[in-house]
Amino acid sequence: MGVKQEQGGLVSEAAESYYTALQRSRTNVDAQIGMKRTGQLVLNNMLNDFAKQRNFGEYKSAVYAFHQARNYRDRIQSVGVSLLLADFYEKDYQESKSIYLKNLYDEGNKLLEEKKFAEAEKRFSEIKQLDPGYKDAGDLGDIAYLEPLYQQGKSAMVLEHFREAYEQFEMVIARKSTYKDALALRKECIEKGRFTIALVDFKNASGTPGMEAKIAAYTLDALTSSKDPFINVVDRENLQNIINEQHLQMTGIIDENTAVAVGELVGANAILTGTVLSYSEKKGTLRSKQRQGYTTYQERVLNRTDGKYYMQTMYRPCNYTEYYNSNSCVVAFQYKLTNIKTGEIIVTEIIEKTLNDEVIYGRFDGDVNTLWPAGQGGPNLNQNDRRALQSMMSARQDVKSSGELSNTLFNQISAQMTGAIDKAIKEIVK
Repeated sequence: MGVKQEQGGLVSEAAESYYTALQRSRTNVDAQIGMKRTGQLVLNNMLNDFAKQRNFGEYKSAVYAFHQARNYRDRIQSVGVSLLLADFYEKDYQESKSIYLKNLYDEGNKLLEEKKFAEAEKRFSEIKQLDPGYKDAGDLGDIAYLEPLYQQGKSAMVLEHFREAYEQFEMVIARKSTYKDALALRKECIEKGRFTIALVDFKNASGTPGMEAKIAAYTLDALTSSKDPFINVVDRENLQNIINEQHLQMTGIIDENTAVAVGELVGANAILTGTVLSYSEKKGTLRSKQRQGYTTYQERVLNRTDGKYYMQTMYRPCNYTEYYNSNSCVVAFQYKLTNIKTGEIIVTEIIEKTLNDEVIYGRFDGDVNTLWPAGQGGPNLNQNDRRALQSMMSARQDVKSSGELSNTLFNQISAQMTGAIDKAIKEIVK
């Protein structure tokens, strides 16, 4: 293919064909010779383009034309063929790159002065790709990228949009943690925008002791694990200590005066209250049922046609036991996040959840590997049905306790509640 293309004047196409052939086999001598010949012609054309761009003063085009030529040489080198790239081309390239880098640097500085940061950042980013150590282009590129973010953060702080400001300073710090006073300003955003939630004792109307303490523990863990930096939680124990020290009485309904007093004491913006409305569990009883199956065995059988004996798989009826058990839990929980100063309900919800767990397993006194399910009038030889039976024989036998189920339910409720609170606070702390 390469030879015919070359004879037809399709030099570039021929070079690619030789290259493909050498990728398959580097020992292909004809392909090596053809690659050397046509590859050098292709490279020379690229270098001529580089020289032309340089002579016309198009230094950017010249720089990238040389990159293209050098990359081509390296690609052909990867299949074992060396092409000639004269040293004087490298010298001309370095001179062209030097001029182009200076132009980029001067343009970038001018754009910085004009506060055209995005355009300036493009210039310094290109300089970094061409020459990572060129003058102070790296620092200037940082300024071009970071200064708009920094200024946007400061503007957001003036408007008391502390979350927006925090996010801007986060991007600044991710690029350069020492940039101006971004670290201090990010901290200030959190301090000024912090939303403190006082977690008071939950109530239990379910009639099952201890449920309020369990959901409170999961709630505290979920809230303190929130990724929102603006959420601050005063847990119920510390809150109760403060209340006791001030001889305040907390009732089931927090009136406006009490809420304000508690808020002033702990610096809280809102109080989270909750009630376990109902809780029930249903404990199952282990049930069993005898099932018919078949076991396999090998029997020596005479083939009357050829008079020889062979082993035949036979099926013998048997019994195995199938067991079933289940437990379930049902929980209903209501929570309310109330603004301390205004008495406004920020978010409230009744969450109802049910969780069941069941086990179905089997036991067989013989070799389980020989067991098959029963069909109509004999063994059921369907492989899928047999795999289901084998799976049942190795299935989990212990049903989850109601305590495990309730823990999972309270964990799910706490996660759902925290998600709703996170969303509500994002609307408050802009």
